[in-house]
Amino acid sequence: MSALPSNITELQDLAKRIQEDAEAVRTQAREKLDARRDEIRTNLTERMERLESNLEKATDKGGADFTAFREKVKGDRQRLKDKFAERRENYSAFFAGANDEDKRLGAAIAIDYAIATVQQARLAVLDAVSDRAEARREDA
Repeated sequence: MSALPSNITELQDLAKRIQEDAEAVRTQAREKLDARRDEIRTNLTERMERLESNLEKATDKGGADFTAFREKVKGDRQRLKDKFAERRENYSAFFAGANDEDKRLGAAIAIDYAIATVQQARLAVLDAVSDRAEARREDA
């Protein structure tokens, strides 16, 4: 009968290793997610620096339109930063005591919102390209 305690100990050890493996997977997933976030932040920073440089060049060439556009971009950028910070704060506060199902729903909503925001940006790009093409036709 002494084999039973040995088996229980082995089972307990196995359960502990399974928990450690699961935690390692969660940690690795979090590290990969954090690395992606850092990469996106870096790319966004580089893109914004390039935008700022191009706006600076355009402003140096003169023209109130470029100066006004540069100020608009700066204002939009600050509003986005403020809005994202506020959203993150609201999201964290709202889901602080939420269960897993509510957190998944919140994540789905956040993703839908992000997709809608990207679609708005796509539309803005298409509008800008269309306006540029129209301006070229008028100049010709």
